[in-house]
Amino acid sequence: MKRVNTRQIVLDILLQYEKEGTKLRPLLNAALDKYVYLDSRDRAFIKSLTEGVAERRITLDYIADRVSKTPTERMKPVIRMIIRMGIYQLVFMEHVPDSAAVNEAVKLTRLKHIEGLGGVVNGVLRAVTRLRDEGITYPDPETEYSCPGWIADRLRLDHGTLKAEAVIRSGVGSMPMYLRVNRLLAGRDEVAAELLGEGVRAVPADDAPDILKVEEGSLAPGLSESFRKGRYSVQDLSSYTAVYEMWKQISVNINSENPVDINIIDMCAAPGGKSCALAELMEDKAHIRAYDISEDKLSRIRENTERTGLHSVEAAVGDATVHMDSLSGSADGVIADLPCSGLGVMGRKVDIKYRVRPEDINALCELQRSILDNAADYVRPGGILLFSVCTVTREETFGNSEYIASKGLHKVAERLFLQGVDPCDGFYYSLWTK
Repeated sequence: MKRVNTRQIVLDILLQYEKEGTKLRPLLNAALDKYVYLDSRDRAFIKSLTEGVAERRITLDYIADRVSKTPTERMKPVIRMIIRMGIYQLVFMEHVPDSAAVNEAVKLTRLKHIEGLGGVVNGVLRAVTRLRDEGITYPDPETEYSCPGWIADRLRLDHGTLKAEAVIRSGVGSMPMYLRVNRLLAGRDEVAAELLGEGVRAVPADDAPDILKVEEGSLAPGLSESFRKGRYSVQDLSSYTAVYEMWKQISVNINSENPVDINIIDMCAAPGGKSCALAELMEDKAHIRAYDISEDKLSRIRENTERTGLHSVEAAVGDATVHMDSLSGSADGVIADLPCSGLGVMGRKVDIKYRVRPEDINALCELQRSILDNAADYVRPGGILLFSVCTVTREETFGNSEYIASKGLHKVAERLFLQGVDPCDGFYYSLWTK
């Protein structure tokens, strides 16, 4: 079999991603599916280089512009991408020899039939090697950690310089993985022991019942026997905390001798993490209607309820922006985990910071408030509303809570998590009674 050039695979993914302006993950997953026969090291290299170049684009172009006669913005897209790939290997992939990074980049120019520019690529990358050895300096954290300037400015305005720069620094690299143990099937210690047998060390998270934090080892949930048996799910600490606090409020505020009589609505439920977490906390006895906008999204909810053995979660098609008269005043609890800018998960979704634009924030707030109008109406008097977003902009967090307050609901809890400040994703939630 002809030897596959992994760097050419990466180059093709990145060129398509840049040209189409689409999400990176589907393109990467499609390539990994196509080359499923490659060994684990090659697949890991493809994933690491693809995500790294996409994530560090601002930094890579800054470094290139330090040594190149031609600014990156004036380079042909294919040459610019080959140079980015080479720089990423030289600066951020210590296990890749310099000679391999440079020579393979030059080889890519031949494979793309632009061998006349191989000398340019060679010269730029060798200059980068010298610059790296001397020590690369950056003008600001957003350049060093590849954060678009408008996001950095907004973070500083909303959260102050120290917290903003902690968020910026945490926006590249890996984030901790948290696991929610299914308390109906197992205890934390049991699952931790099972994971240890799979080569993964996970420890109980502080102040979060049912949560394990992965400390060592590489966990691929789809290959984990415990995961397939529904004994744990992947859920960030911040998201679980919001659901856990909702459950505590329901336990205090909802007077029902029979949990089966408790009705919960999850308005934007896919893939079902919050619905499943609440179902587990409520011993699979409450009635939880998990709505989302398409059958494709519902299939993801059903996959999770079937895997975890939950029967109290009913997936149904529903557009959260469209009011359903039949739901008015019907719910003991409503989960409104809303579409948002996603700036709290920049460390997980490597391309999200490049897809979101400043003007999107106001548009998203309008969308969010149209859903919150319905959510506030669906909660019965005495019921609980959970509002949450995986972002940290003031408009989408505290601003929306002020909007909920204007609807006559009473706030009973509120928390903002900042990635880089807290040990989890950036996330906001508030809890309300009616």
